Amino acid sequence: MKAILLADLYGSRKNLYIYIPLAMAFMALAISTAATVTSLTFALCASAGAGMLPVVSMGSAEASHWDRYAQTLPGGKAQAVNARFLEALAVAGALWVYGTALFCAKAALGGWTWAEARFLAAFVPAICLLSSSLCLGAVCRLGWARGNIFFCVTICLVGASGAVSSLLGVSDAGLGNFAGSAAVLALPVAAGAFFGAVWLLSARWYEKREL
Repeated sequence: MKAILLADLYGSRKNLYIYIPLAMAFMALAISTAATVTSLTFALCASAGAGMLPVVSMGSAEASHWDRYAQTLPGGKAQAVNARFLEALAVAGALWVYGTALFCAKAALGGWTWAEARFLAAFVPAICLLSSSLCLGAVCRLGWARGNIFFCVTICLVGASGAVSSLLGVSDAGLGNFAGSAAVLALPVAAGAFFGAVWLLSARWYEKREL
């Protein structure tokens, strides 16, 4: 698995140069406004965008036929899938640490309440894991050629998140009530459980696929 992870790292460098600055910029924009809905939209863009990085790595591996070569290594297809999901966990963890530091700093300076900071800190890893699991699962099941439809749809939904929140009537007052409840902690827990289930299913789907 170490060989696959290293290959992903070297192969993903050009994507890292694009996705990481974008995620950091959107996360910084999330704390630049006092409106919770606007902050949530920027945090959504940062989280979902970062969650796409392992999916792009998997697409690049299929395009270069690295996935076929990886089958000759001990563990074969299972290691290839595990490497992608471990990469997704690493990305989600790094973004959570960065985002939480920013949110706590703003709350400490009086820009937000601690409940709002906690809400966004729970929201970031949940969305990152959700976008990764949905798209990785689709690619493992259908292949990059067909699975990237989920990738494109997710990007479109994230890009239109501001308009969607307006159409749904999401307001700062409504979010404020939810942010102060203990249900916030269920977001990353539910996303983590879904991520784990998709991980197990993806390993089975990928084993059955003809590469």
